[in-house]
Amino acid sequence: FNPERGIEILNTILEDRLVKHTYKQEVKLDLADIYLFSGDPWEATLLLSQVEKANKNEPIGHEAKLRNARLSYYIGEYGWAEGQLDILKAATSKLIANDAMNLYLFISENKDNDSLSPALDVFAQAELLVFRRLYTKATVLLDSLYNVSSAHPIADDVLFKKGEIAVLQGNDILADSLFS
Repeated sequence: FNPERGIEILNTILEDRLVKHTYKQEVKLDLADIYLFSGDPWEATLLLSQVEKANKNEPIGHEAKLRNARLSYYIGEYGWAEGQLDILKAATSKLIANDAMNLYLFISENKDNDSLSPALDVFAQAELLVFRRLYTKATVLLDSLYNVSSAHPIADDVLFKKGEIAVLQGNDILADSLFS
């Protein structure tokens, strides 16, 4: 996988005046994913915000808002993410509304009462690593989180996420043991 080449190709498509607006919006979503994958969340959020603003009441705009909320979750901006997810819970298709509801509930259930949420911070970082396909690093983070937070409500989510990673890596035996 070559993110730089992907960015180059998608930017070429965006510069082409013959490409339809709707297709360019989808390309921007893909480009945002590549930026996030390669470690540039600020460029990703800029693109997602552009798609959201240009398509406020369209499904693609709602998808951009959801991805932007998830990106905010990844980087620890939980209040902003919850606000966006709260809007999406009622204003979109069932699929997006369900995804928004699930992430909203996850954040609210695992956020500590004060402004610091170290367990949630580590879990969000691990999820970003999974998005980036850095499974070993994500597993190390999750293991350390579980070792210090086995009594925290997030502990079950840690085991489930480790099971998902095992599935992604083709380790069905480990996944089975984690899902049991």
